[in-house]
Formats: sequence, structure tokens, C-alpha cells
Amino acid sequence: MITELKNPVTENYKELKNIILTEQMGWFYQSKTTFNSKDKDIDFFSHELLRSPQHENNGIQVPAISIPNSDHFEKCYFILKEILDFNNINFDVVYRMNLNLVLHNALKESVPHTDLNLPHKVVIVYLNSFQNGKTIVFDKNNKKFFSNPKEDGAIIFDGKFNHSVEPPALNEKRLIMVANIQ
Repeated sequence: MITELKNPVTENYKELKNIILTEQMGWFYQSKTTFNSKDKDIDFFSHELLRSPQHENNGIQVPAISIPNSDHFEKCYFILKEILDFNNINFDVVYRMNLNLVLHNALKESVPHTDLNLPHKVVIVYLNSFQNGKTIVFDKNNKKFFSNPKEDGAIIFDGKFNHSVEPPALNEKRLIMVANIQ
């Protein structure tokens, strides 16, 4: 269900982490992990690298094309490609890329969701060290599969399955790069 990837931790990757982990990095508040749920959800901060081809505008889902939305997109794309090449994973398109920052929250996990309504894989790269903060993937019978997050670790799973996230422990942050590919 969840496949662990090897991260070659290249110089490009180390440079990116140095940029992302600074106080100058721009983060944008998100009140929930998915826009189509009325359930109570965890909030988080996001830095949109590549805007999804399916996004929300004034509460309405709008089909569009993927659009780079950050000066950091090219560096993140190159690092994603390095990691996937290192693991012999081919892809044709990147639909969406984000940096997400989750802080401790009283909820046990986010609302289960899929990122896109089209076939895709989800790649997550864990950019820092934290306790808890697992990625949870639900199979077709709602059985839970958990990631084993560790700094510089990476995972991939089929985006057709719902997934959610546990918030990190108190006084910690969960910082990831996430990409939806096909």
C-alpha cells in the first residue's frame, strides 16, 4: 500500500532544505486539508509550488491546468526527479506540488481524502524530524496503513486511496514536500 523510497540526499536537496527551513520561507494558512468536507479537520500551512489542475475558486471546484506558483518550483521539481530516478520510477506529468507544514493539533488525524479526481500517485518527502505525524493510507476496505516518517525519508502510494495525516507531537512541526504524479 505504501512503498518507501530511497532518497539520495543530493547537494540540491540539502540546499533546498536550507531554504525551506528558514524563517523567511513564505507559508499560507489553510483551514482544512480538503475543500469538499464539512467535517472538523486539521489546519496547516502550505506553500503551493505547482497549482493543481483541479482547484477551488470561491468554493467551486474549477478544472484548469497545472501552473507553477512559486520561485521554488523548479528546484523542487528537480529534486523530485532525482528521488524518482534514483528509485527507477518513471512519470509523465506532475499535476501538483506543495510544501506542507503541520503543527501540533488536538485532532488525532485529518479528514481522509484524495488529492485529485484523476489517476495519480502521491509522493511524500519528509523534510524534518518529528514524532507522530504519520501518513495514513486507507485501502478499499478502510484498513489503515501507516508510513514510518523519518527525516529525508520518502514514500509513494496510489492516489486513488484516501489518505490522512497525524499531527506531530507538541512543540514539533511536520514539514513535507508532496507531489501528485502520473
